[in-house]
Formats: sequence, structure tokens, C-alpha cells
Amino acid sequence: MSEDWTELYRPKSLADVVGNPKAVKELKDWAIQWESARPAKPVAVLIGPPGVGKTSAALALANEFGWGLVEMNASDHRNGEAIRRIALRGALADTFTDSGDYLSSKEGRKKLIVLDEADNIFGREDQGGVPAIAELVHSTRQPVILIVNDFYALSRKSSVIKSHTLQIKFTKIQAVTVRGVLRRVAKEQGIAVGDRVLELISKNSNGDLRAALRDLQALGLGATTVREDQPDMLDNRLTSKSNYDLMAEILHGTSPSRARTMMQNMNDDPETLIMWVDENVPVVYRDPEDLSRSYQMLARADMFLGRVRNRNYYGFWSYATDLTSYGVCAAKQRQYHEFARLQFPLILSKLSRSKFMRNTRRSVGLKLGATCHISSAQAVSDILPYFAALYKQDREFRLAATIEMEFDEEEAAFVLDEKVDSSAVKHLFQDVLRKLKGEEKDEHDLVPTKIDEVEAPRPEPGSEEDQTQQKSLFEF
Repeated sequence: MSEDWTELYRPKSLADVVGNPKAVKELKDWAIQWESARPAKPVAVLIGPPGVGKTSAALALANEFGWGLVEMNASDHRNGEAIRRIALRGALADTFTDSGDYLSSKEGRKKLIVLDEADNIFGREDQGGVPAIAELVHSTRQPVILIVNDFYALSRKSSVIKSHTLQIKFTKIQAVTVRGVLRRVAKEQGIAVGDRVLELISKNSNGDLRAALRDLQALGLGATTVREDQPDMLDNRLTSKSNYDLMAEILHGTSPSRARTMMQNMNDDPETLIMWVDENVPVVYRDPEDLSRSYQMLARADMFLGRVRNRNYYGFWSYATDLTSYGVCAAKQRQYHEFARLQFPLILSKLSRSKFMRNTRRSVGLKLGATCHISSAQAVSDILPYFAALYKQDREFRLAATIEMEFDEEEAAFVLDEKVDSSAVKHLFQDVLRKLKGEEKDEHDLVPTKIDEVEAPRPEPGSEEDQTQQKSLFEF
């Protein structure tokens, strides 16, 4: 099996990282600060869409400065225990490199701690991951890089991550830059590729260099020439459009048939796309009658989606697709040329941002329901509001409930309506630790004594008790 070209041509130094020169310079300046002393912001966060070189820049930085590397990505468990065991321990202690060289922090040797896709830490498998990252930010003695696509998804969970880190933004790579990389790779691989193929791949990569390299590898693997008609093999991938392109075609376009064809080729399901149209119709359509006709089409499309859910018959998706695309496009009586900023559906944004909160509420409901012998749904609806009020006001109740239900930092922060790295949560778990250690110490103070070690009191010689007591064989 041929090696993945994205790994084969991964940059070895920061000078080899294409695109985003400003971000690369900021990253290098931050690393230079680490060479002399611990900077004010010891953790850098690389922010940007997939495939723009964030991970490559981090790995190239470690290679260029001769730092060791400790990496955790989405395939690893990133719960609190794992992050403290791997990343935090690596950030505080000495270690060995992959080649076996000893790295001593006392001698100034550095190692880079990289947490890839740090914004995707959620769910039960990653429980306690955010508090562990906040602890890492506070206490690290080694450079740390967090790699995220959505910084808000991570920073909203912890004020420390937002205020004590250096945020470096990576943007999409320009098509002309992507085309230059593809031409160089094709030359090194000994593959003759036409300019039309390179232009088509780079243009439709949407700034994702990794995707462009994989498209080129798919076309050229095992061949010496890529014909100009060969990109037809990648039609589904190369001609895929974003949801913004679809909205422009439906709301600004003049061909309902073309709008329907584009929507049929989209990867998202009709339920998601109808949310996009519903969000953007009032932004573009200014005529009240056009707006009314469009919402009639969307209402009928939603009716068919309801039938899909009720009857589990997905043939109705075609009707919903036609009404959402063809129907809304044909509903306008005039073409709208005015500029309108298309928007991402607000409901999808709220659901995405509240996913962590909903998972935490579910875990609290499960523990509260198990303690009260009721369902988790009933615990959340009937008991949680009163439980939260007591939990906030009564310190002893809060301490006992945290120990009894085995709350973690995220669950306690949810009930307290605080961030996981707030002082209230920290003080609570310091009290929990002291309480548990105190109980453990009390148990150890009670040293059991064997029965045969206890000497029974002997009666005085000549007493009535001494005369009535049966003698043992050893007294004769």
C-alpha cells in the first residue's frame, strides 16, 4: 500500500509550511520565548478550519527546535485521567525522546505537548478533560499547543483557556498556493498532470491542502500521466458545493431546476437543509408575497419530513427536497440582486454549542435519579431545580452530595452554574479531598486487636471466684 502523501510531504520545518505566514511567525516567536524563559502565555492555541496546516506547523516546530514531542489526538482517550497521566506529567517531568535521548528540564531541554482537536473533548469518554487542560495551562513547565477548529467550543467551558493562552489563527490556503504544492508533488512523483486537473483540484479544495493532496493521489496513484478528462472520476468530490453556494442558487438564482439538482447532490439531509433555507429566506426575499409563498413551500416540505419520521419511509425526502429547492426558488416573482449576508442556522449553532451542557445534564440526571430511585428524566424535571438550590446554598449538603453521587468537576460546575475552573469548584473539590483523606485517616487509626492478645483479669487467690473457677490443665 502506498504511503499517504499528506504524511510523506508533511513539512519538516516552519519554512516549509505553506500559507499563513503571519500565523507561522507568531508561532515561531512564541517558541523563541520558550527557549529563554517561560512566557506569560505558556500555551498556544492554533485555530482554523481543517487542512490548513495547524498540526503540520506544530510538528514542524518541534522538529526545527529539536524539542521532544508528546501528542494526543482524537483517537486517544482525552478524559481527565488520561490528560493528567500523559500530557500533564509530560509537561512537568523529564522524559525520553523517540530516539531514546534523555530530556532534562533542568538542562533546558524542551518537549512540546500537543493536544489535537481539543475542541472535541466532550461526552462520557472524555469526562474531566477540560478541567485537566485548565490545570495544564496553569502548571506546565513545557510548551503546550492546543489545536482546534472552533475555539469558542473550548473557551466557553473554561475562562482560563480563553485568557491565559496565545491564540493564533490559521486561514484557508489560497487556490494558487495549493496549485503550486500539487505541481511540485506531481513532479517529484514523476506524474504528468495537466493544468486543468491541478486548477480544478485546487479550486474545489476550498483551501484544504490535505484534501487536495489526497485527490491528486487518488488520480495519479499507479500511473505516470493524468489526462485532462480524468477528473470526471472525482466529480462527486470536486464539484461538491457548500451550503452557502446552495442558498445562493436557491434564493438568488433564476433556475429552479438547477437549484433542485444542486440540493440533490448535497451531503446533508433535507432536515438540515430546510433549516438553512428557513434561516436565510427572510434575509434575501424582501417582497412580503414572495416571503409568504416561500414559507408555504417550506411548511409543506416540513409536513413530508414529519411523515418520514412517523412512517419511517424515506421516499418522502424527494418531495421535501423538491419543495425546499425548486419550490422556494420559483416562489419569487423577481430576482434579488441586492447583497445579503447568508447566515448559518441559529438553531444548529445553539445545538452544537449546548452539546456539552446537554451531556452534562444527562449525566447529573442519571446520578440523581439513581440516588432517588426515579428515572433520569424525572430527576432532571422534578428534582434538579430544588437540588441545585440546596447545592448552591448549603456547603455541608454540597460536600455530602458531591461525595455520595461521585460528581466530577464538570457535573459540579453544571449544578453550581459555574465554569469548571472557577474558584467555587476548586474550593469544593479541595474540601472533598480533605474530607476523604480525613475519613481514611480515621479508619486507619482504629487498629484491630486480636482476641488472644487481650489478657483477661485474674481473680485474687483464695477468693470465692478463684475457688469456683475451673482450673486448666496447665495449673495441675
